[in-house]
Amino acid sequence: MIPINFSLKNPLLVNLSLIIILIMGILSWQSLPQEVFPVVDLDMVSIKTKFDGASPAEVEEQVTLTIEEEFEDSQDIDFISSTSREGSSSIVIKLKPGSDVDNFMRDTRTLLDRINNLPDAAEEPELKRIRTRFPVITLTLFGDLSKAQLYEYSDEARRKIQQIKGVASIGMAGDQDWEIWVEVDPHKLAALNIPLEQINAALKSNLIDQPGGSIKSSEGDIRLRGEGVQPEPEKIEKIVLRTNDNGGKLYLGDIAKITRQFEEPKTYARFNGKPSVNLTVTKTADASTIDISEKIKILSDELNKQLPASINVGYHTDMSVYVKTRLNVVKSSGLIGLILVLLSLYLLLNFNVALITAFGIPVSFLFAVILLFSFDFTINMVSLFAFLIVLGMIVDDAIIVTENVFRHIEDGMPPLEAASLGAKEVFWPVVVSTLTTIAAFLPIFSIGGVLGEFIKVIPVVVCCALMGSLIEAFVVLPSHAAQFLKFEKRKPLLNWKFLLEKYEDLLSWSVLNRYFVATLSICILFLSIVYANTRLPFQLFGEVEIGQFFVNVEAPNTYSLEDSLELAESLEDKINNIINEEELLSLITNVGIVMIDFNRSKSGSNVIQFVVDLEKPVPSSFIERWVSPFVSLEFEAPGTRKRSADIIINQIRNEFSMMTGVDKVSILKPNAGPAGDDIELGIVGTDLEFLQDKTIEISDYMKRIPGVNDVVHDQEPGKLEYKYKLNERGKRLGLTQNELADAVRSGYLGNEVAYVTWNEKRLPVRVIYPESMREQSTSLKELPIVLSSGKIVYLGDVAEINIDQGLNQIRRRDAQRMAKITADVDSSVTTPGEVIKQINKVFGEDSKTNAFSLLFLGEKKRAEDSFKDISKALIIALVVIFFMLTALFKSLIDPFVIMFAIPFGFIGVVIGHALFDYNIQFLSMVGTLALSGIIVNDSLIMVDFIKKLRIEGNNKITAVINAGKVRARPIILTSVTTFLGVSPLIFFATGQTAFLSPMAVSLGFGLIFATMLILIALPCFYLIADDIRDRIIN
Repeated sequence: MIPINFSLKNPLLVNLSLIIILIMGILSWQSLPQEVFPVVDLDMVSIKTKFDGASPAEVEEQVTLTIEEEFEDSQDIDFISSTSREGSSSIVIKLKPGSDVDNFMRDTRTLLDRINNLPDAAEEPELKRIRTRFPVITLTLFGDLSKAQLYEYSDEARRKIQQIKGVASIGMAGDQDWEIWVEVDPHKLAALNIPLEQINAALKSNLIDQPGGSIKSSEGDIRLRGEGVQPEPEKIEKIVLRTNDNGGKLYLGDIAKITRQFEEPKTYARFNGKPSVNLTVTKTADASTIDISEKIKILSDELNKQLPASINVGYHTDMSVYVKTRLNVVKSSGLIGLILVLLSLYLLLNFNVALITAFGIPVSFLFAVILLFSFDFTINMVSLFAFLIVLGMIVDDAIIVTENVFRHIEDGMPPLEAASLGAKEVFWPVVVSTLTTIAAFLPIFSIGGVLGEFIKVIPVVVCCALMGSLIEAFVVLPSHAAQFLKFEKRKPLLNWKFLLEKYEDLLSWSVLNRYFVATLSICILFLSIVYANTRLPFQLFGEVEIGQFFVNVEAPNTYSLEDSLELAESLEDKINNIINEEELLSLITNVGIVMIDFNRSKSGSNVIQFVVDLEKPVPSSFIERWVSPFVSLEFEAPGTRKRSADIIINQIRNEFSMMTGVDKVSILKPNAGPAGDDIELGIVGTDLEFLQDKTIEISDYMKRIPGVNDVVHDQEPGKLEYKYKLNERGKRLGLTQNELADAVRSGYLGNEVAYVTWNEKRLPVRVIYPESMREQSTSLKELPIVLSSGKIVYLGDVAEINIDQGLNQIRRRDAQRMAKITADVDSSVTTPGEVIKQINKVFGEDSKTNAFSLLFLGEKKRAEDSFKDISKALIIALVVIFFMLTALFKSLIDPFVIMFAIPFGFIGVVIGHALFDYNIQFLSMVGTLALSGIIVNDSLIMVDFIKKLRIEGNNKITAVINAGKVRARPIILTSVTTFLGVSPLIFFATGQTAFLSPMAVSLGFGLIFATMLILIALPCFYLIADDIRDRIIN
């Protein structure tokens, strides 16, 4: 027992080492970057290509399919999915596990560079690796002022943000860039026999500065520069298009209107009912979310003082709030846990025992922090959650060692000798129990996908903290116990002698009726499992009441961006009528774009999104008003909102669905896990008409399922389309389809012919038809086209023009068309898993025989599927635990008895979830893992003492009863201190911290019932196993 002997012989060195650990831990904590979630590099790449003005069908045919074909023979690809929308193609490639992503990116870049048949009007494909990166905060400038002023002030704010250390990037939304427009009337051009190409060529040749080399003269090298026309509208108007024999000149300004104006908007942003520009800030890897957020808030205050009264500066989506809240929960839980451990141990034993034992909490935490810093992890919501998990476990080792040392001191042994003997007696059982707990958490490493990358820090924190707890228990604690522990004749709060006598009577009866006790325990476990399977469905993550939700609205496909803006303004009024001033904190409106999460978005002229932030709710009880603030360390003014978010959401959903102009409405609420819709269903097939019919059929069925809301599919008809095709007359005249497309595209979408520099900004020069012409559908037939011979024809004469209607977007999955259905699920009625089972039951068989297949997609489904990876790893972990226990006991029966006790903790888990009306969740499972570690810990110590007493010559009944009397106190102490440590999260957690409650319920309530099991049923199981062993031998 080298650590124990070293501790007792070198107390000064031990204390100095402890001080070093404390200092290093504090410095490491201050140096660790703080962020909302860890940045995860996924095994996925995206290829995005802009093709302005193209319909979804044109994007699919000319861009998406062209790029997808390049990857047909790739062996590293798991699947390819694509979405072709108006003006853009988005392809996502998921690689097989273990693929070299960097090498694949290089090969893909080479493939994309090799493609030479993309349309000329399409931009170069943008290749990116998909990362889960979260912004820090969004700064908003809003007010009733001109666009030019709003954008100017926003640009000034952007430059100031860039100067803040730790800012990585700034995304601007709601702004528009300047452009120089050259508006030409094609009829006027035709009358003067001027092709549009002549206008383009004149602008290109006159606006661009041209280098002329240099002259080597006696004065030295002199550069030669050809200076183009200044990028001012009045200067551009003077560009000469042609001259006649008499010296007359035709200027560009004679036939065109030249203006400097803002580009046509693709999105609009509003904040609290006023036009706005949003600047979303992301941080560098080593920067702190809290620090960056605070600096942005200071900048917001400064700008409000500096800028005119007509413009306001605010901020929203402040992610530092979540980090602060979780930090406060960890601090408060640690502090409350420390106080409760001190208080309970003081009342049950004495103050010195309490102080020495509780000292293990900060030591273990800081030891884990040092290792996290060494392994390049960060402080984020996941790692902080891991610290909360381990809080209930790290004190167990210290309690077992300290109580055993104190027991010997109570028997009259000198403190130094008691510290040595007491620590050595439990050394191997405690070491093995800690290793088995670590082994129980290792299967989390096997969880794949995004969720696996996100939560891999949990077992790291648990392992580091438990190793710190083990070192503290056998290196630091024996030295302190020898110095500070002494027997006090103070009468503790509990009469242990009386309690242990009563326990002895109960245990004696139980072991004599061990088969009845064992049968009763198994029956209770069986009933718990049946109840859980029938009444407690599995839900990956629960919903969180944080007072924020997203309202996504789709208008009819015919709506322009301006029509959608007008609708959004009327919907804002409706929201303000539904939510009064005491309930609404802020309202953000996005027109033309919908953010699905921080990494995904959907765009279109008919989509609108409202981000609603509510005020804090009015405290509904004494606990919420006075106790919860102490638990979360948030002593702010109480909230003013009287209604729950669900009531407000349902009212908005009902009233929006009756509004004119609202085709679809869906509402998303943040939850504790992966973002997105609760259900994302893909229907894959080749027959497009059949695919549309089946999508509508399944969608209608889902709407009838109780608890399923906001069912939306993507197979509804898109915008009207004018399709023009070169006819025989056009062919005879020598025209081509490409020439027709160029003429139409150049005039209606506009052609960027050159770029010029103005006020240190690069501005495109766009040649385009007048707005009056671009807004008339009849003008297409009358579009004049100048032939090379100088003759003029009209588009309606040389092309067949038909009206058609395509889809809003076209999805593909592994070279097949795919339709998609999304829906939200009310967890109080059903769960996504249950809904998926129903859909599979009704449509699963059809998908095997018909020309379609069902795919359950989305981040939530992938996260749920990733848990399937854990089953094999869990079996391996159980084998490892069994091997370690076998090595300790040199027996097969004893490890089996200890591991047989693990499932019985599930009884308390089920009862706790039933009492608090929780479904079984991922967090419940993590809490159960921690519970299993404590059960193995206490069971192992109990069985170890039974074996030691039997070796000393006691018969098995006497050994079991005496071991129970000796181990009852430390088992009760570990259970009480652990339960008290997590009790704030069980009873007093509200708001954002409430999602941690299922984990705390699993650990707390599971431990209560596990304690009864270990003290009463475990000795019975041990004796039954011994009976079986005797019968086999005899």
